[in-house]
Amino acid sequence: MKILLVEDDRSFAEVLAEILKAQNYLVEIATDGQVGWDLAEVYEYDLIVLDVILPNLDGITFCQQLRANKNTTPVLLLTVQGSSNNKVIGLDAGADDYVVKPVDFEELLARIRALLRRNSSDVLPVLEWEDLRMNPRNCEVTYQDQPLRLTNKEYRILELFLRNSQRIFSQSALIEHLWLFEETPTQNTVRAHIKSLRRKLKQAGSEDIIETMYGLGYRLKHQAQIKEKLAEVQTINQTAPKLTLSWERHKQKYRDRLKIIEQAVAAITAGTGSIELCQKARREAHTLSGSLGSFGLDTASTLSRQIEQIFAAIEFTTSENQMEKENLSQKVLALSEAMEEPAVILDTELPPQIVQAPHLLIVHEDMVFAQQLVAAAVSRGIQAEITINLTQARDAIALSRPDVVLLDLSFPDSVENGFDLLAELACLQPPIPTLVFTSVEELPVRVQVARLGGRGFLPKPISPAQALEAVHQVLQRSTQQQAKLLIVDDDSQVLDFLEMVLQPWGFHLTLLNEPRQFWNILQQTRPDLLILNLEMPEFDGIDLCQVLRNDLEWSDLPVIFFSAHTESEKIEQVFEAGADDYVTKPIMGRELVARVLNRLERVQMLRRNVG
Repeated sequence: MKILLVEDDRSFAEVLAEILKAQNYLVEIATDGQVGWDLAEVYEYDLIVLDVILPNLDGITFCQQLRANKNTTPVLLLTVQGSSNNKVIGLDAGADDYVVKPVDFEELLARIRALLRRNSSDVLPVLEWEDLRMNPRNCEVTYQDQPLRLTNKEYRILELFLRNSQRIFSQSALIEHLWLFEETPTQNTVRAHIKSLRRKLKQAGSEDIIETMYGLGYRLKHQAQIKEKLAEVQTINQTAPKLTLSWERHKQKYRDRLKIIEQAVAAITAGTGSIELCQKARREAHTLSGSLGSFGLDTASTLSRQIEQIFAAIEFTTSENQMEKENLSQKVLALSEAMEEPAVILDTELPPQIVQAPHLLIVHEDMVFAQQLVAAAVSRGIQAEITINLTQARDAIALSRPDVVLLDLSFPDSVENGFDLLAELACLQPPIPTLVFTSVEELPVRVQVARLGGRGFLPKPISPAQALEAVHQVLQRSTQQQAKLLIVDDDSQVLDFLEMVLQPWGFHLTLLNEPRQFWNILQQTRPDLLILNLEMPEFDGIDLCQVLRNDLEWSDLPVIFFSAHTESEKIEQVFEAGADDYVTKPIMGRELVARVLNRLERVQMLRRNVG
C-alpha cells in the first residue's frame, strides 16, 4: 500500500513515516501542499494523510480540488484544531476521516487500516502462480508450501507481478510503483533486485518465472494462450481503449510538464539558468519518467529518466559542458516526439481469491512427536509448521502469522523458556491463541500460563490426537471473530470509533445511526450480537432491547449496552430490560473487545451444551 503523507513538520512526518513503514506501507513525504498536490495529480496512492495547515496550498483546499477532479483516494486529515466546526469543514471538503494532534499512533494506524479496508473489498486476496503463493495479510510467500524469505523490495516486486500477471513492467514503471521520489534508484538497482528475487526462487526449486521482454521490461512467464495473445497484440497496432481514453484525458497535463523542462533547457542554453529552475525541471522529468511508463510509453519514460539524471549532474553556470547541454536538448526533443506515440498496455486481471487452511505453528524440540502432530493436523485440514526452538519460532511468526500455536514450555538448551514467547504472543494485537504443553503440572505453573494469556494447558504425556483436538477447539472459538455485530447509536462519530476498535479483530460490522430502522436491519443482517447505546432519540436502547426480548426468535440474542451513566438505578433498568453486559463511557477499546469475545464464547458454549 502506498501512502502520500503531506505534513510541513518534517520531524513529525519522518517519525510517522517510520511507523507506517514498519507496518509495510510505502510512504511518500511532501512538506509543502503544492508539492503534495503535484504528486497526487500524477501518482496513484492508496491513501493521503494530509495536514490542514500547509504552505502554498492548505489541506482543505487540497481536499476540495482532489474531489473536484473526481479523485476518490481516501483522505485522512491531521490538525491541532480539534473543534467540531473544524471537523465539519474538513469532512465537507471531502475528507474521509479526521485525527486531532497530538496523535495517538495506535489509533491513527487503526483508522488508516479502516479507510484502506473501506476503499477496497479485495485489497488482500491470496495470490497464486502455479506452486507459488503469496498471502498479503501476513506477507507470507511460499513455494510448494515452503516459506521464501524475501527483502521488502523483492516482496513488493513479486506482489506487483502477481497482481498484474498479464502486464509487462518496464524498469521505469517498477521504479514508479516501488520506490519513493527521493530515492531515485538507477535501472541497475532494479536489475539487481530482479536478479536476487530470481536467485531465491531458483533456490526454492522454482523455474525462472520472471521473464525478460527485451526492449520492453519484465513480466511473469505466461501460459501458451497468453503468449499467443501477446504476440497478436504486438504484431498489430495495439491500443487498449480504456487506456487511450485515459491518456487523451491527461495528455495535456503531461505536455505542460514537458513545457517546464523545455523552458529550463532554453534558459540553460541562453546562460540564464538557475538552480531553482533546474530543480523544478528535474522534478518534472522524474514525474514523467514514472508516469509515462504506466501508459506503455516506455521510450518516453526512459528519456525522461535520462533527462532527470542530466539535470541532477549538469553545471549550467559553466561553459565547459556545452556537449552535455546539446545532449540535453536532443533528449528533450526526442521526449516530445515520443510523447506523441499511442498509449499501449495489456488488460490486467487479479487472480481469484483463495481460501487458506488454518495455520498451526508447533514449537517443540522433539521432531518425532512434532511430525506426528503434523500428520494429525493434515488429516484435519490444518496446515502445520514445525520449529524446534524459540528463535526459529519468532522468525516463523514474523514471516507468517499462525492462527494457533502449540508451545512446549521447556527448552533445556536455551536460556529462555516457553513463558517468554507466550508473553510476547499475548501482547500482539490481536493475540495469537496459544496452547502450552508441559510435564510440570503444579498450580503455580498453571496460574502463570493463565496470567500470560494461554488458551489451553496440556499436561504431558499427551497423544497427537488429543493435542489436535485441543487445537481444533481453539480454532472453533477463534471463529467467533467472524461473528456479525449490529451496533446502534445515533452518533456517527461513536460508530466510527467502534468500527475502528472492533473491525481489526475480524468482526463483520453493521453500523446503524437511525434507531427507527432497527427492526428491518436486524432481520436483514441477523447478527450474532447486538451493541446498543442507552440514550437515543425516539427509541432508546431500553426500548429496542425490550422489543427484542419479547420476540421468540430473537429473545436469546446477546446484548451489550454502553452509556456514560454510572448511577446504579439506570444500570438496573438496563439489566431489567434484558441486557447481558454494560460498558461505561468513555469506551476503552480493549475492554469492549474482551467483553464482546467473552459474551460470544459464552453463547457458543451454551449452544454446544444444548446440542
